[in-house]
Amino acid sequence: MANSRNFGSMMSPMLLFSCFCLLVGDMLFGYDTSSFGGILANPGFVRQFGQYHPKTKTYAIDSLHTSLLSSLAFIGKFIGCLSAGPAIERFGIASCFLVSQLSRLWVLSITAADTGAGTGRLAQFIVGRIIVYISVGLVEVDITTYQSEIVPSHFRGAVVVSLQLFLSAGSILASGINKAFATRTDGLGWKTITGIQFIFPVLIILFTLFIPSSPRWLISKDRNEDAITALCRLRSKAYAANGLCAAEIQAIQEALRQHVHKSPWFDLVRGNDLYRTMIVMVYYFSQQTTGQAFVSTYQTVFYKTNGYAQNAFTYPIITSCLTFICIVPVMYMVDKVGYAHNPIVDCRYCLMFSFTIQAFWMYLLSGIGELQQKTHSEKNTIVAAFMLYAISYNMGGASIPYLLGAEIPNSAVREKTQALGSAWNVVWAFVTNFVIPYMINDIHFQVGWVFGSISVLALLFTVFLLPETKGLALEEIDAIFAVPYNPFRSAEIHETPTQGRVGELESKKQIVVEKNGDYAQEVVAV
Repeated sequence: MANSRNFGSMMSPMLLFSCFCLLVGDMLFGYDTSSFGGILANPGFVRQFGQYHPKTKTYAIDSLHTSLLSSLAFIGKFIGCLSAGPAIERFGIASCFLVSQLSRLWVLSITAADTGAGTGRLAQFIVGRIIVYISVGLVEVDITTYQSEIVPSHFRGAVVVSLQLFLSAGSILASGINKAFATRTDGLGWKTITGIQFIFPVLIILFTLFIPSSPRWLISKDRNEDAITALCRLRSKAYAANGLCAAEIQAIQEALRQHVHKSPWFDLVRGNDLYRTMIVMVYYFSQQTTGQAFVSTYQTVFYKTNGYAQNAFTYPIITSCLTFICIVPVMYMVDKVGYAHNPIVDCRYCLMFSFTIQAFWMYLLSGIGELQQKTHSEKNTIVAAFMLYAISYNMGGASIPYLLGAEIPNSAVREKTQALGSAWNVVWAFVTNFVIPYMINDIHFQVGWVFGSISVLALLFTVFLLPETKGLALEEIDAIFAVPYNPFRSAEIHETPTQGRVGELESKKQIVVEKNGDYAQEVVAV
């Protein structure tokens, strides 16, 4: 009998609800990213915000204004991400969610144009997007931190990676709505697409009223009794009835020792926390700079300007559906375990596979795209490379950085590390969204050489510098970084008794004993 880990023995309806209801916020981010790519190519939006060219008798938005519309919103996300860490530490997850969604309800973008051509108020539209993205930044840090702290370790990967599933669901919804309004030449189309975003914050505000606080956050506030109560709501009745919730809280508190309370910002670069911070920063950097904005925000514009106008709104729908499907096996693979922490498939292998094929499709896109006279098959290959890149990106490079950001930092600086990493991610999102329109205009398909090469660098970092942390309780991960990392041998985890006990309690580990060729199962008792 293999190591049996029964989610049903720990699962409660509240745990499922708490893990997934707040992902509606990430569904909004996926919706906004994909819908805005369609809005930039929407005839009604271009007519109201673009400039009229007498020679062609058409309206168009130049590269500068396209860059400003796409990139300046990330100023808001930067503010949201950087402020999320201290806000969560002080007020808790639920309070931050409520504030972020109330601010999101005030949106200026939808009123930024009247009914006639050329009536668009660019500054007002951008300010509205900045306000929305402040809450997006808060939500991104809130969700992954909260999920990582409430979920049993052996399901943490699948739950945190599910964030990308909801992002893709939002993209599918946005792509379909973009398609429905693709031919509207008035303002109703893009205003409807933007206005639908009001649904998401209303749902999140309602959901937040019912979720418990993170037990680990309550421990940091010396509210141990409240932490036990919260954990009892998040675990099954049988688990709580056996006193395991109280034992788990006690074990977490003992394992944390000097990390029970939150540490200052300087600790992010002190001792082995510097290495852990570097890992988070590198993967949030790679998440934005390996080409995702090229095939998400700008794919519709790219198709329209490179001979695929007829299907410019159809191809993104296909891409969104494919990426949604491919995330499901990733959710399974990041938590698939062999024996004694010797993984069959883990985060490292998922990332290595993802970065390798990301680079391949980007290089293929560049090589074929620069051909002067393309055959019908070559044109189809370019479209296929676009879609297959999106699939390969979502199989690791898109989702796993969220998981690493949530579990790599130690408890004392987890929120601050997440906030800094997410803010760093936003900086590069701003840079890529600003420069891609110019890159498309100047070097066209050769952008693939740039993004593919960054994927290769990310692959090398993963091979030589990323340790595996899957299957460990958050408190056990500290042992991984207590010794120098060697990529050519398995890490030896030197646990303290309390650290081992946290993982044992959190996963309800079962010991398997072999007797005369048969297997007898002995459940660890507390």
